[in-house]
Amino acid sequence: MRFFVTGISGFVGAHLTTLLLDRGHSVFGIAREARQLEDLHLRYGERFPRSAVEIGDLRDRIWLRAALERAAPDGVFHLAALTFVPQSFAEPDLTYGVNFIGSVEVLSAARDLAPRARIVFVTTGEIYGAIEGPQDLPLVETQPLRPLTPYAVAKAAADLAGFQFFRAHSLDVVRARPFNHTGPGQTPEFVCSEFARALAAAEIGAGPASLRVGNLDVERDFSDARDIVRGYVALFEKGRSGEAYNLASGAATSVRWILDELRRQCRVPITVEPDPQKVRPSEVPRLVGSIDKIRHATGWQPEIPLRQTLADLLDYWRRELARPPA
Repeated sequence: MRFFVTGISGFVGAHLTTLLLDRGHSVFGIAREARQLEDLHLRYGERFPRSAVEIGDLRDRIWLRAALERAAPDGVFHLAALTFVPQSFAEPDLTYGVNFIGSVEVLSAARDLAPRARIVFVTTGEIYGAIEGPQDLPLVETQPLRPLTPYAVAKAAADLAGFQFFRAHSLDVVRARPFNHTGPGQTPEFVCSEFARALAAAEIGAGPASLRVGNLDVERDFSDARDIVRGYVALFEKGRSGEAYNLASGAATSVRWILDELRRQCRVPITVEPDPQKVRPSEVPRLVGSIDKIRHATGWQPEIPLRQTLADLLDYWRRELARPPA
């Protein structure tokens, strides 16, 4: 089959592309920049040439439509987004423009140019936002949306747009709501990768043997990105059109546990110092998602233990930091 992936050069996009290519599919995509792709081009050669990816702005309607039309896909995975929550507070207009308006452009282009394609439309578990209390957990797909950050607001609007295009235009849209996920290749703006990179740098003397941290007591539902992309493919194959599905581990893990586990795996001792600047202005203390719906619909469930994910992430940064400068 032929697939079109928006945000193909991102952390998750690269893992999804690997999975699809390994399963024998043809993959095309768009991205803001070409990072994370060179290794894939070299690994797959003619099966994934550089011409399969076009670089540009998701909000550029003419460019987006031309890229989608050339791909002529059987399926679309819409991953492209600005995902760093602090950036969404600093640049809300940009966040709304890319994450909502850009998503509507993808839906409109698919409606007009690939109306038979199935779209796995990725938003986030962050759209649930504020919860009343422990009785709301684990979060199910019928939970009211009360987003607390510009990132989550934009994604909630995009999620609703996906449903609207399903109802109004009979577009085959399946909405995916992933909770926190990490793994090799994640950029260091995100907490697990930030910790892992700092520890890998400390091991080789390229960084301090101390780490400044924000609120370590928040609990999140962490999964491995490689499990998450298997979930996306499972939704493409078996998800019900118009429906929304959580992708998560089904368990809450504190950021403190993440840090302690990485420190346990680190080859040098690391001290920890609090940094008030790293505390977010809006923070839900505990989030965990129910995966009953996707499990019943597709059979998907996470397979990679979080300890293994963190070990792979730490090894990834060891390799990256050992690379000679370009």
